[in-house]
Amino acid sequence: MKVHVLAFAQAREALGSSRLEIELPEGSRVSDALAMLERRSDGLAPLRPHLAIAVDETLARSDEALRDGCELALLPPVSGG
Repeated sequence: MKVHVLAFAQAREALGSSRLEIELPEGSRVSDALAMLERRSDGLAPLRPHLAIAVDETLARSDEALRDGCELALLPPVSGG
């Protein structure tokens, strides 16, 4: 199945792109997608504990199942004033 990945801020820098498409086996979960992305980029692993993950614009847990064509967003913490 295909999953559309959106990466923001440090996650975008780590992956080298703000948009990616990854291919995963049917039945994959958010944690499977993150593991694949970490294999593509060493810089993503240190960010993982701090990332919020959204699937189709809704915050998701790592054990949430993905489906073909869904959108997975990597949301680093935001600061500012």
